[in-house]
Amino acid sequence: MALNPLRVAGMPDSGYPTELDPTLKVRFVSPLLTNMSERSTDLLKYFGGPEKFDYYTEKVEWVNDDRWNRRLTHTGLTNGADTTLVVTGAARRFPVGTLLFRPSDGETVRVTEVTDENTLTISRDIYSAVVEGAWASTDEVFVSGFSMHEDADWVFRPAPFMNTSYNYSQIHAVGIKASWRRTETKLYGLENSDLDYRAAQTVAEQFVAIEDEYAHGTRFAGTSGVPGAQGGVKYYVTSANGAQVTNKASAALARKDIDDILQELAYTVGADKMARTIITGFWGKRKISSFFSGTERHQAGMAQDAGVVVDRLNTDFGVVDVLVHTAVAKDEMLFVNREQHTMGHHGQYGRPQLRALPVSGGPRLEQAFYADLSSIHRGPEAEARIYGFSLTT
Repeated sequence: MALNPLRVAGMPDSGYPTELDPTLKVRFVSPLLTNMSERSTDLLKYFGGPEKFDYYTEKVEWVNDDRWNRRLTHTGLTNGADTTLVVTGAARRFPVGTLLFRPSDGETVRVTEVTDENTLTISRDIYSAVVEGAWASTDEVFVSGFSMHEDADWVFRPAPFMNTSYNYSQIHAVGIKASWRRTETKLYGLENSDLDYRAAQTVAEQFVAIEDEYAHGTRFAGTSGVPGAQGGVKYYVTSANGAQVTNKASAALARKDIDDILQELAYTVGADKMARTIITGFWGKRKISSFFSGTERHQAGMAQDAGVVVDRLNTDFGVVDVLVHTAVAKDEMLFVNREQHTMGHHGQYGRPQLRALPVSGGPRLEQAFYADLSSIHRGPEAEARIYGFSLTT
């Protein structure tokens, strides 16, 4: 029988002796593992990572100064004879001699007594410029000066109040192990051992968890059944803490919403201290870019590139950066001052780390990821949140 001179893949040779297995082929598997998990931590990096400071208690505290503002929040005056102005919780900030101005009618009044923490006694229309009237609680009133007689006795200013805020520490502890045999078994897609592969996975996933608790975490002291946890940015950026918070209730996000927030922050803390970064998801980023789509232009022959991408807003209140990331909810925007947020670790052992463990028994290798972290979130009055906006319009 003549031998077949042509060898064709997948076709058995008809010659002699018969091949052992004419269809047997050596497999080819790419040496690189394909991993499509979303494990970016740009938000954590933006705030400087988890190693900005170290502490040695399970509770982290920081001090907030008394927040003075040139504009008063008040309950109004009932009539022209009313000289009792209620400024709940803020009377200490306006000592005797403080001049207050109501621009709607030009009336200037002078503080003559700090009655208690909530109440100022005032002298009405000290310059006889207008006929005093009632004040609505929504009327703008701000400090317009300070005036004392030349021979007046000293009137001492009430002491400002300082207060402390706090957060708790949160522990990450997860172990991995593999038998000696599994560790030295060659597996497709892995350049190193299976233990190294799972260690790398664990570290990446734990840093994503750290990032998400930095954004969404709820402060909790801990009980015998539930471990303690740190509060994140959103835990502190609330209206109760003085932040500007807007619920869009499924309405479309508009540029005015952003400008209104920035304006309120500028009036509250000043343009030098207000939030300078907007953190949002992809829909929020698209909406911001769409506000400027009318400026889009194409040159003849240059249409292969198109679109408007906005990563920075030049506003009347200064330059504001826009950071897009998946760590925030799809229907929200956070307005933050990055200098006000820091994350640290409990001592040296609390620093995020992967370390080998002593094996208690058996032919195996063991490793563990450990981190003990907390964060400081200062000045929520300088920050804001818009949430609940439509994801389709």
